[in-house]
Amino acid sequence: RAGGRLDKAPVDVYVTTESRKGVLAVPVTALLALKEGGYAVETVDAAGQHHLVAVRLGVFSGGMVEVAGAGLRAGTKVVTAQ
Repeated sequence: RAGGRLDKAPVDVYVTTESRKGVLAVPVTALLALKEGGYAVETVDAAGQHHLVAVRLGVFSGGMVEVAGAGLRAGTKVVTAQ
């Protein structure tokens, strides 16, 4: 009834198919494709050293992607593409 006599109108519909809490997420632009397959992120440690860390991907949303990998934790610095 809220549409009154409208028979056509543009609408935006957003459907959430999956959500996660308590996961690590990085910008999608931080992902690096590995030639042997899979993905990695480039991390920067406290000494300024750069390391590649292989990651498993999860849910993508809003320019971010869920990641899991050895040594990754909240606060880990990752390099992103400009």
